[in-house]
Order: sequence, then structure tokens, then C-alpha cells
Amino acid sequence: MNNGVRNPALATFFALLFAAVFVARPARLRADVPHGVFSLSTSDRAANQPVLDNPDVDGISIRAGWATLEPAEGVFDWTFVDSEVARAAAAGKKVLLRIGTQAGKPDWVTQAVTDAGGVFFTFDDDGVTTSIPVFWDPTYLAKKKAMIAALGVHFANNPTVKIVTASFANATSEDWNVPHTHDMVVEWLSLGYTSEKMLDAGKQIIDATMTAFPNAYIALAISANGHVNGQVNLDPDADYVSRNAILAARASWPGRLIVQKNSVSTFNPLSPGTDTNFEVLWDNRPNVAGQMLSWCFNDSTYRMNGGVPGDPATVLHKAINAGYSYGMEYEEIYQTDVMNLPAEIAYAHTLLVSSPTPTPAPSATPPSVPTGFSVVP
Repeated sequence: MNNGVRNPALATFFALLFAAVFVARPARLRADVPHGVFSLSTSDRAANQPVLDNPDVDGISIRAGWATLEPAEGVFDWTFVDSEVARAAAAGKKVLLRIGTQAGKPDWVTQAVTDAGGVFFTFDDDGVTTSIPVFWDPTYLAKKKAMIAALGVHFANNPTVKIVTASFANATSEDWNVPHTHDMVVEWLSLGYTSEKMLDAGKQIIDATMTAFPNAYIALAISANGHVNGQVNLDPDADYVSRNAILAARASWPGRLIVQKNSVSTFNPLSPGTDTNFEVLWDNRPNVAGQMLSWCFNDSTYRMNGGVPGDPATVLHKAINAGYSYGMEYEEIYQTDVMNLPAEIAYAHTLLVSSPTPTPAPSATPPSVPTGFSVVP
């Protein structure tokens, strides 16, 4: 892929970062990275007990809003997260911890940014006019880093918390999302957007999370920022920020970053995803993972299948294989599918935990493979 660096100095800088990744790699083995199925439930909602009891579920993805965790600045309510971590530990499950720092951010954070004269980006979020602090706003970053530090003080030494997510380019959820239609690109640039500001914001957040959780892996969901030839664009190429944020993080914290795609579905590009953001995932194996785009069971929109009606088990099966074809160590699967499609969860667990190479293969147990389905994504 085209590295898209803007000048020789930057080219040299990122070349040195890239080299450092391979010179200073630690002795961590692939087995150290959590593997298997992580059940993903709604933010601030407890995991269902049958999920905790399921031996094919390897971990629980706990989601909590920043506003729930820190309703007033410096005042923390650990009730929900403590309870869920304890339940996961009692069930022998690993924990992936994700705090909602954008849609779930407290009103006091927005007010602090406003009071400091901060700049806001306004966009249409599925019909809802939404304003967020620009990603590089110093007040927003300071408040977020303080919350991350407090989270680390509370959980860094808890052996159940194996993975903590970091986000810095997230306009809505904790997924990577930088709105980039032409009018939005123009707005971003008018507010001072530069690739360098984004990379600096990313370094601040990733460094803060790595420092707060020295014993955990840190997961970063990535995507593209858009790029149209002949038009004004945010970055030198669509993957410039995600690619270089990964390079910087792996140079500073070798062996500890997990790169995720939180849009696993049946219509992902075939691995290696040439000329798509999935190629960035492919290039950063083995520490890569994924999250399902949505759920399959009882979804009349068939979002996981590009809107095409299909058997939920078949759709989930194909999506599991699609993620595995990229060498994903673990896959986050929505709790409703974990509850209602147990044969596919068993299949995913076996595939992700036991298989030595990322080559999709049929289930060892016939019922776990939907009738007439080809396991090749």
C-alpha cells in the first residue's frame, strides 16, 4: 500500500518507527493473546447468566458509558463495572473493557470544552444533528486521559481484565468513525484538521491507556478516513492515520497493541483485503481481532448480510469465517447471537482457540455447519 507520507522527514520518522517494531519485539507468544469468542452486550447492561455459564464463551466484552462511570468530574461510580468484572471472574471468563467516551461522555466534559473555548464538529448522525469536540481538543483529551488513569488505578492489577480498548477517532461509538463526505471534509479542514493532529491525539490516548494498564493488551478499532482522487481530502490516503497510529504504538509499546476491525460481516472483502482498510488489519497480524458489525438473530434488516435475507446461523457462520480468514485472535459476537445460535458459538470457539492457522475449515460437528453452506468466505 502507498504509505502516503508528506515529506522526507516524515518518511524517515515512520521508517524508523517501522524498524523499531521488529527490532524491539518482546518474547510474547501468540498463546498469550486472548483467543476465542467474546460475548458483547449492550452498554451498561449486565451479561446474561447463560452466557457466563457457556463453556464456548471465552470472554465477556463489558461496555460502560463514561457518564455512568464518572457522573461528575473526579467522582467515580464503580458499581456496574466492578460487578461485571467479578461475575466474569467467577465464571472463569476473560474481560475486554470498553468505556464509551463519545456517545457516552458526560455532559460535564462537553461543558468543560465549551468553557475553555473549544471547537466542535457538527454532523448529521443518521438524522440526528450531533456536535462533538474535535478529536485533538486539549480539554477533551485531558479529561479523557484522567479518566483512563483512574480506570487503570482501579483495574490494572485485576488479572481478569485482559484487554482494554483505546479510541481517538470516534465520532459516535468507540469504533473508528471520522465522518468524511465532501461537505464534512470541508468542515473538518475549516476547524483545523491535520493528519499530524490526529496522530498526536492518537498517541496521547494510546500511551495513556498503555501506561494505565501495563499488564493488559490494548485494542484499537480502525477504519478508513475516505479519499477521493481529484477532491479535497483529510489525509494523504484513506488509511494514513490508522496505519501510522499503529506503527507509532507498536514502536513505543511492542507486542501490546491489538488491531481490530469492528465491522465483521458476510460482505467483507476477501483476505488480504487489497486496497481496503482490511489490508491494514492483514498487514498487522498476528495481534488482530474483530467485532461483528451487528447481530444476526431476529434482525429483519439482515444488516450482517448486506440487507439480503438469509438464515441467521448461516450468516453468522460465514461472518465468523470471514474474520478468521484475516487471522483474528478473537471475535466479539453480540450476546443475542451467543444466546440463540449456540452451535455457531461452539464452532467459533473451536476455530479461534484450537486452529493453528487462519484457514477457514468446516466444523468438526456437522450440526454446527448450516446445511448447504460453503465455509470459504
